[in-house]
Order: sequence, then structure tokens, then C-alpha cells
Amino acid sequence: MGNTCVGPSLSKNGFFQSVSATIWRNRSNKVDLPTSDGKATGEGTVATPPKPNTDAPQPVKIQDDEAKPAKVPEAESKPAPERPPTDQPTKPYHVNRASSVAGLQVEFVLKSKTENLKDVYSLGRKLGQGQFGTTYLCVEKATGMEYACKSILKRKLTTEEDVEDVRREIQIMHHLSGNPNVISIKEAYEDAVAVHVVMELCAGGELFDRIIQKGHYTERKAAELAKVIVGVVEACHSMGVMHRDLKPENFLFVNQMEDAPLKTIDFGLSIFFQPEIFTDVVGSPYYVAPEVLKKRYGPEADVWSAGVIAEHLSEDEIAGLKEMFKMIDTDNSGQITYEELKAGLEKFGANLKESEIYALMQAADVDNSGTIDYGEFIAATLHLNKIEREDHLFAAFSYFDKDGSGYITQDELQQACQEFGIEDVRLEDMIRDVDQDN
Repeated sequence: MGNTCVGPSLSKNGFFQSVSATIWRNRSNKVDLPTSDGKATGEGTVATPPKPNTDAPQPVKIQDDEAKPAKVPEAESKPAPERPPTDQPTKPYHVNRASSVAGLQVEFVLKSKTENLKDVYSLGRKLGQGQFGTTYLCVEKATGMEYACKSILKRKLTTEEDVEDVRREIQIMHHLSGNPNVISIKEAYEDAVAVHVVMELCAGGELFDRIIQKGHYTERKAAELAKVIVGVVEACHSMGVMHRDLKPENFLFVNQMEDAPLKTIDFGLSIFFQPEIFTDVVGSPYYVAPEVLKKRYGPEADVWSAGVIAEHLSEDEIAGLKEMFKMIDTDNSGQITYEELKAGLEKFGANLKESEIYALMQAADVDNSGTIDYGEFIAATLHLNKIEREDHLFAAFSYFDKDGSGYITQDELQQACQEFGIEDVRLEDMIRDVDQDN
């Protein structure tokens, strides 16, 4: 799948050839909320005559009269108190609009009013950041139990489709509840600012991070994890759900123990399916099936993604990539800009022209956002690493294939062995082992 994500010309860039591994990450869109300072300016407090008892009633009555010229001093003192009422409403109204669902005429995303999240839970530290919101540690006040709370900002749900996606994600989580390898939802809440999804806490970290820590799994352990991943796919499909974004980052361990249960998360792109063909392109670059990019696919796309994950479990290509991404992403935004990429290339000793860096940026930036996120970085580096290996294999094959026929004969193999001073080699056995079509 890597070759659908980046151009072949990238294989010449030594910087990216030194790395490899897994998938795109969530983006964060910063939108500043207007805030009200709430400060009283004092401009509305205008000195008035101490006790003009005979004149005080008249301004009230004069609102319907035309005798304003006779009351010029008081006409000047009246607009001043009227100014704060006209100024003050504008700020609160503006704040309320910004914190509501921008551009959508919906009263509730969840279609009904819920309890206030903060009446039931106390929010703690941030656990993760996504495109539409943030996940926090939360503690249930009544029991002291710890959970994870995914808060989805309503101002980022700019279309009716976005709203339906949130509703469907919550519905699918309830639908799949009870499966031991699917994260369980506890409850959903909504306020003026966000939709909050409270779910079980998986404190053992991502499968991706475990792979990095270990370098790779043994074949036996990799087979155990692959069985869990395939089991999740089978369970989802049997209940009419296609995940559509399976990747190591979307599998979490319940705790830090070596044999901790593995659970699937993030059903934001998931969908209920019937026997039909889907055309929308979703998923993560390195794990998405070719049929998805061709806009003609079904639930078998999940099987492809599960296979790619299983392949990576026993490989050690991924180790080190996350740290390299962090080194280049100097502002820790989760996105590599053109300037950061240029500085990173210089730091790693890659002397490229600006046009070459720009071409590299364009090829790796799959979604044309103008930046490279973690998943795009992983997809590009993995692909380039494989291209480099293939180039080396082709060069080696060409060396043995003296007559350029596309085949290596026993005589050519013997000649190459003599050139390298290799003796005592049973060429007949070697060719028989690899010559599968005889």
C-alpha cells in the first residue's frame, strides 16, 4: 500500500531511506474562541445633578414627546446609561455562538438533553488529542473509578454529516458492547461546548508503542496478537460493522502487564454495512486496502488492514521512527511543516535543493494539507525503505544475470561464486531449493 501514498522519486532521498514504519495521526485544528473580558469600563457612570426632583420624572415622559430641545442637558446624560445595555449583549452572544455547533441548526447532537458531565465526573490530565477533540482521564465522583473521556468539540462539527458521524460512532460502540476485545462505552453526555463519551480506561498504551519498545514480537506472541485482531474483525463483521481504520494506534492494552488484554478503539470512521459497495476513501495511508483507493470496496478492506498489522508485529522496522518524527516536529504540533522538514534534512546531512524538498513534501503529504502528519511520515518512510531493499535485490540479481535474460542459470551462479572466491557450494541443491517452477 505504500506505493499508493508516495512517489517513486522519493527513493533517492537518503534521509527517508534510513527510516520506516506505521501510520497517519490525527490532526489538530486550532480555532481561537473569542472571549469576553467582562470588565466594566465606567463610561456609563455620568455625573448627574443631585436632586432635581422636579425634572426627574420628565425624562421618562419625554420619550414619547418632542420637547427634547428644552431638556438638552438631560438628553446628553441619558445616552450614557443607555450605552452599556447596547454594548454588553454583543459579547456574550458572540461567545455563545462560537461555542455552539457552528452553522448547524441542531439543538442537541445526541438528540436529547443529558446530565452535566462535571456533576458526575472529575476531569484529569489529557490522554490524547484527535482531529475533533481531546481524550482526558476522568474519575467518577460516586465510586472513584477511573475512565477515559473523549470530548468532541461541537464547533468543529461544521456539517450535518459530522454530527451524524458522532451519533453513529456512539451507536456502534453501544452495538458492539460486551465484546472482550472492543472498548466498552459507559455513557455519553452533552453540553453547550462538546459531546463527551465516557468509556473504559486502557492504561497499557498503544500496540504501536509496545512494538516500538520491544523492537518486534516473537512469532508466537505475534501470532497471539494477530489472532485477537482478526477476531475483532470477525466479531465486527458478524454484527454488521466495518471498522475502516484498523491500525496499531487503534489497539490499546488494558494495563501494563505483558499479557494484558488488547482492545480496539476509535470507531469514528466505522459504519454499518449491508451487501453493498462503498466508494468513500477513508482510513490510514499505509494500512488502507487498494480497493478503498479504487473507491470500490466492502468489509474485506478490514481484513487487508489486519494483515498489514500482523506483518508488522514480527518486524523491527518501526523502532526509532517515532523519536525521529518528534525530532523533526520541533514545535510538537503533530505536523511537520516545510520549514521543519528542510531543517530536519539539513540536520541529518541531506543536502537537497529547495525544489527537491518541495517535491518530497508533496509526495508524502497524502491529504494535501500542506503538512506531513505522523501517519504520512511513517507511510512514506516504510515505503521508501522497501523500495531501497528492492533496488538492492534487483542490483544483486542483475549482477548474477550476466546475459540479461531475466534468469540466473547454474553457470552464471557458478561464475559469480568464483569471482567472490566462494568454494564448496552445492549449486545444484541451491537452485533446486529456489526454483519453484522447475
